[in-house]
Amino acid sequence: MKKIASLVIALCVITFVSCSPREKTPSDTVKNYLECLQSGKYEKAISYYNIDLGESMEMKMLADKMEESLKEQNGLKSFKLVEGGETISEDGKTATVAVLMTHGNGDVEEEILDLVKVDGEWKLEVNLKNK
Repeated sequence: MKKIASLVIALCVITFVSCSPREKTPSDTVKNYLECLQSGKYEKAISYYNIDLGESMEMKMLADKMEESLKEQNGLKSFKLVEGGETISEDGKTATVAVLMTHGNGDVEEEILDLVKVDGEWKLEVNLKNK
Protein backbone atom coordinates (compact mmCIF):
# COMPACT_ATOMS: atom_id res chain seq x y z
CA MET A 1 0.00 0.00 0.00
CA LYS A 2 2.88 2.41 0.81
CA LYS A 3 4.41 1.72 -2.61
CA ILE A 4 1.18 2.61 -4.37
CA ALA A 5 0.78 5.80 -2.32
CA SER A 6 4.39 6.78 -3.06
CA LEU A 7 3.87 6.11 -6.75
CA VAL A 8 0.71 8.20 -6.85
CA ILE A 9 2.42 11.09 -5.05
CA ALA A 10 5.40 10.88 -7.40
CA LEU A 11 3.12 10.94 -10.44
CA CYS A 12 1.24 13.93 -9.05
CA VAL A 13 4.48 15.85 -8.49
CA ILE A 14 5.74 15.02 -11.99
CA THR A 15 2.42 16.06 -13.53
CA PHE A 16 2.35 19.31 -11.56
CA VAL A 17 5.91 20.24 -12.52
CA SER A 18 5.50 19.35 -16.19
CA CYS A 19 2.17 21.17 -16.53
CA SER A 20 3.23 24.32 -14.69
CA PRO A 21 3.57 27.23 -17.08
CA ARG A 22 7.20 28.13 -17.63
CA GLU A 23 8.05 31.80 -17.39
CA LYS A 24 8.69 33.17 -20.84
CA THR A 25 12.16 34.40 -21.62
CA PRO A 26 13.23 37.40 -23.69
CA SER A 27 14.19 34.94 -26.45
CA ASP A 28 10.64 33.51 -26.41
CA THR A 29 9.25 36.99 -27.04
CA VAL A 30 11.70 37.65 -29.88
CA LYS A 31 10.95 34.26 -31.45
CA ASN A 32 7.19 34.84 -31.29
CA TYR A 33 7.60 38.35 -32.71
CA LEU A 34 9.72 37.18 -35.65
CA GLU A 35 7.34 34.29 -36.37
CA CYS A 36 4.53 36.87 -36.64
CA LEU A 37 6.60 38.92 -39.08
CA GLN A 38 7.37 35.81 -41.13
CA SER A 39 3.71 34.84 -41.40
CA GLY A 40 2.49 38.38 -42.14
CA LYS A 41 0.71 38.89 -38.81
CA TYR A 42 1.92 42.47 -38.41
CA GLU A 43 -0.69 43.67 -35.93
CA LYS A 44 0.10 40.67 -33.71
CA ALA A 45 3.83 41.45 -34.09
CA ILE A 46 3.20 44.98 -32.83
CA SER A 47 1.64 43.54 -29.66
CA TYR A 48 5.12 42.38 -28.63
CA TYR A 49 6.31 46.01 -28.38
CA ASN A 50 6.26 48.13 -25.24
CA ILE A 51 3.92 50.70 -26.74
CA ASP A 52 0.38 51.72 -26.02
CA LEU A 53 -1.63 52.09 -29.17
CA GLY A 54 -5.03 53.11 -27.96
CA GLU A 55 -6.66 53.44 -31.35
CA SER A 56 -6.92 50.62 -33.85
CA MET A 57 -6.18 53.13 -36.62
CA GLU A 58 -2.71 53.78 -35.15
CA MET A 59 -2.13 50.02 -34.90
CA LYS A 60 -3.18 49.57 -38.54
CA MET A 61 -0.88 52.36 -39.73
CA LEU A 62 2.08 50.91 -37.87
CA ALA A 63 1.31 47.42 -39.19
CA ASP A 64 1.12 48.79 -42.74
CA LYS A 65 4.53 50.47 -42.36
CA MET A 66 6.01 47.25 -40.98
CA GLU A 67 4.58 45.28 -43.91
CA GLU A 68 5.86 47.81 -46.44
CA SER A 69 9.36 47.71 -44.95
CA LEU A 70 9.49 43.92 -45.10
CA LYS A 71 8.11 43.83 -48.65
CA GLU A 72 11.04 46.00 -49.76
CA GLN A 73 13.30 43.16 -48.59
CA ASN A 74 11.03 40.43 -50.02
CA GLY A 75 9.89 39.43 -46.56
CA LEU A 76 11.62 37.62 -43.74
CA LYS A 77 12.77 34.28 -45.12
CA SER A 78 14.28 32.91 -41.92
CA PHE A 79 15.75 33.87 -38.59
CA LYS A 80 17.99 32.33 -35.98
CA LEU A 81 18.49 33.37 -32.40
CA VAL A 82 22.22 33.70 -31.81
CA GLU A 83 23.38 31.02 -29.40
CA GLY A 84 24.31 32.69 -26.12
CA GLY A 85 22.90 35.93 -27.50
CA GLU A 86 20.41 36.53 -24.69
CA THR A 87 21.53 38.80 -21.88
CA ILE A 88 19.35 39.73 -18.92
CA SER A 89 20.36 42.62 -16.67
CA GLU A 90 21.22 41.94 -13.03
CA ASP A 91 17.99 43.55 -11.85
CA GLY A 92 15.97 41.37 -14.29
CA LYS A 93 14.15 44.36 -15.77
CA THR A 94 15.87 44.65 -19.16
CA ALA A 95 17.41 42.27 -21.66
CA THR A 96 18.92 42.01 -25.12
CA VAL A 97 18.61 39.23 -27.67
CA ALA A 98 20.84 38.86 -30.73
CA VAL A 99 19.23 37.46 -33.86
CA LEU A 100 20.33 36.72 -37.44
CA MET A 101 17.66 37.48 -40.02
CA THR A 102 17.71 36.41 -43.66
CA HIS A 103 15.41 38.34 -45.96
CA GLY A 104 13.88 37.13 -49.20
CA ASN A 105 16.26 39.32 -51.21
CA GLY A 106 19.24 37.47 -49.70
CA ASP A 107 20.28 40.18 -47.26
CA VAL A 108 21.42 38.82 -43.90
CA GLU A 109 21.52 41.09 -40.90
CA GLU A 110 22.38 40.62 -37.27
CA GLU A 111 20.34 42.73 -34.93
CA ILE A 112 20.34 43.09 -31.18
CA LEU A 113 16.85 43.67 -29.87
CA ASP A 114 16.24 45.47 -26.58
CA LEU A 115 13.52 44.24 -24.24
CA VAL A 116 11.99 45.42 -20.99
CA LYS A 117 9.90 43.50 -18.49
CA VAL A 118 6.41 45.02 -18.20
CA ASP A 119 3.87 43.50 -15.80
CA GLY A 120 5.81 40.22 -15.78
CA GLU A 121 6.07 39.97 -19.59
CA TRP A 122 9.02 40.71 -21.84
CA LYS A 123 8.28 43.43 -24.40
CA LEU A 124 10.40 44.79 -27.23
CA GLU A 125 11.58 48.36 -26.87
CA VAL A 126 11.11 50.72 -29.80
CA ASN A 127 14.60 51.71 -30.87
CA LEU A 128 14.26 54.88 -32.94
CA LYS A 129 17.98 55.57 -33.22
CA ASN A 130 18.44 52.66 -35.65
CA LYS A 131 15.34 53.44 -37.70
